[in-house]
Amino acid sequence: MSMEAAGTGRRNKTGAIIAALIIGLGVLTGAYALLRGEGFISSDDATIDADVVHVSSSVAGRIIELTARENQLVHKGDGLFRLDPEPYQFAVDQAEADLAIAQALLETRQRSIEVETANARMARDQIGRAEANAGLAARTVDRLRPLAAQSFIPVQQLDQAQVAQRDAATSLAQARQQEIAALQAVGTLKTEEATVQARQAALAIARRALQQTTVVAPQTGRVTGLSILAGEFVAPGQSLFTLIGTEEWFIAANLRESELGRLKEGECVTGYSMIDRRRPIRGELESIGWGVLDDARINLPRALPYVQRSMNWVRVAQRFPVRIRLIDPPEDLMRVGASAVVQVGYGQSCP
Repeated sequence: MSMEAAGTGRRNKTGAIIAALIIGLGVLTGAYALLRGEGFISSDDATIDADVVHVSSSVAGRIIELTARENQLVHKGDGLFRLDPEPYQFAVDQAEADLAIAQALLETRQRSIEVETANARMARDQIGRAEANAGLAARTVDRLRPLAAQSFIPVQQLDQAQVAQRDAATSLAQARQQEIAALQAVGTLKTEEATVQARQAALAIARRALQQTTVVAPQTGRVTGLSILAGEFVAPGQSLFTLIGTEEWFIAANLRESELGRLKEGECVTGYSMIDRRRPIRGELESIGWGVLDDARINLPRALPYVQRSMNWVRVAQRFPVRIRLIDPPEDLMRVGASAVVQVGYGQSCP
């Protein structure tokens, strides 16, 4: 019995030692995790992200050629689809004809103004001749008046000279009035020139619309969300599919508000795509989010804020989005929405 009791005591002692070791290991692990969490910033609440373009047409029309394919890699300037250009070619032809008519009217008006200007010059010349005749008639009367007073010439000759003087004065007044009328008749080209400018603008708009019937890739990227075929009629601005930009990739990570004070823009970041957790990706902290929605308060237009009556006794740290720009990431690991992990300021990619 004593030997059995001794064995039982040794087993109890061994179990106690093992339990103590397990508890101690748990405490050490928790302390290490706490210290690591306080010393390093990381998050597994992150996703791979990229800028996207919603591809659409600036003009309406029916698709007659669709060259884009789902998941296709296209480069900036590559053709994606083409609309029926015939209606827009007609519009260009009409705009060119309208411009030709406006230019012809402008040329006709220019010739008319040349004629009107010539008439005004002729009216000025007539004034010069009328002034010379009036001056001559006045001098003749001045010479004949003393001669007629001394009866050296007949009074009738003086009367004829005075009549000629009055006729010359009348002709001078008429010439001056004709000059005023001729100058007023000289028009301008403002209306015709404005019409030509308007027709030129209309032609430029028509040509631009014709050019936009061919839609090209605005940047290099992957086609996604394509679910149309040739023959579809599209409206201006109607999104047809999405182009994921592949020239720059990012990680959108959510970090706790208590960690924001230790973040610095431009800081080195090690990221991992969960597609292959073994391959680190170097990144650079680009920006830190400045606001998130508060689901505990609802702001209604023209009303007081609505605050819920209930209260959560457990306070969970708010998380803010952080944008991390990836430097030369592996193409096969880049998928928008793929899960990711980030380590800010440390990791295999950071010295």
